[in-house]
Amino acid sequence: MAYTIVGLFPSQEYSKAVSAGLENNGFKNENYIIYLEEKKHSPKSFWSKFFTEEIDEEAVAVDSLIVSVAVNNTEDLENAKKVFKENSVVNIYTLEELDFEKAADLDYLKKVVALKAKSLIYAMPQAKTSSSDMHTGISSEVGGVSK
Repeated sequence: MAYTIVGLFPSQEYSKAVSAGLENNGFKNENYIIYLEEKKHSPKSFWSKFFTEEIDEEAVAVDSLIVSVAVNNTEDLENAKKVFKENSVVNIYTLEELDFEKAADLDYLKKVVALKAKSLIYAMPQAKTSSSDMHTGISSEVGGVSK
């Protein structure tokens, strides 16, 4: 079965290492996409114009890296995940229903990943507590203490 695996990395600085890792594991250049964005400096805020001359690079730059890889079998899937983990991946999404050609559109990819993340959250089981266990809470632990 064909998959598209998507990895989110903390910084674009990982792009070369991820690319090299994928190619060392048999992935060709046409089997993966690294979405690089030019760093843009936003205008300084109204207050920062008065109180500072420096631009906070961390606050201004959105520097995360997104990489998608087309995999055709379980072995390729595991190899891609291994490369991602070796390069400090923040999160991995395995998208079985996403055609790799559609993954070329970064905005579309972001929407699909957001829907996948939401579905994982909503699919989590509800936490239930038993009312019979409520009475044995802290009083059972403190019961043997005398004044």
